[in-house]
Amino acid sequence: MKISVLTIVRGRQAHLENQLKGLLQSEILPHEWVVVGMNQDVTLPDCQRFPIRISSVNHPTEPLPLAQARNHAASLCKTDGLVFLDVDCIPSPDMIGNMLNALQTEDRLWMGCPRYLPAEAAEDDWQMDHLQRLSVGHPLQPQLGEEKRQGSERYEMFWSLCFATSLSSFDQIGGFDDSFDGYGGEDTDFAFSARKAGVPFGFVNAVAYHQHHSVCKPPLNHLKPIVKNAERFHRKWGVWPMESWLNAFAERELIEFDKDADSITIHRMPTESEIQKATSLTPAGF
Repeated sequence: MKISVLTIVRGRQAHLENQLKGLLQSEILPHEWVVVGMNQDVTLPDCQRFPIRISSVNHPTEPLPLAQARNHAASLCKTDGLVFLDVDCIPSPDMIGNMLNALQTEDRLWMGCPRYLPAEAAEDDWQMDHLQRLSVGHPLQPQLGEEKRQGSERYEMFWSLCFATSLSSFDQIGGFDDSFDGYGGEDTDFAFSARKAGVPFGFVNAVAYHQHHSVCKPPLNHLKPIVKNAERFHRKWGVWPMESWLNAFAERELIEFDKDADSITIHRMPTESEIQKATSLTPAGF
């Protein structure tokens, strides 16, 4: 099986170039690297080790058409093995190999193992062993220990920042539902669609180092698409996703949210001051 790495990006140029630096240190190089810009063109340094295929998607209203961009990246692939990697992630040297071994052992939706870096860890002339020493695991993710992989029925724990699947399973799932415009809910919907389609899920000890960036907690800067996508998810699956975010919005009296209702009322949008106050240096994902 050959493997493509797929990355979608908006901004984050330094993070994207760090990902390339990581890919070049992989024990098994990707057959190709597919990079899709969201409402932007992509520029990258020349690479002689593997082909880089660059494209873009444009959305008239949403700056982050995540589902559309991931589907477009998959449509460009020339391999049956797909590794989706968030632009903030630097692959460890054995990440691609571990993903490949997992897919060849069993065709599942395999989520990798993100580890989080402190600020400035991946700046300047960073070294891979420094990333390993400085990174920390996420407390909500399973600790595989000596296990290389394990199956799971907990599809709600799927995160799209680092995962692998075969192209045939991706097609069986139906790809990402691009009616989820913008930020929020599209990855949980993808996982639920995998469960419905009978594609098994699991975790693989394939480490990616997540580069630090500030994050708005709760994501007030994405309130409108989160509300819209939450309603879309509820209509489709009968449950509310992102409840902690929706409750946090309601506590601030930005929305009216009743988990027994079928819709959400937006009372007002957050002010720029509220967004700035909520923006933290806590690593994204925590």
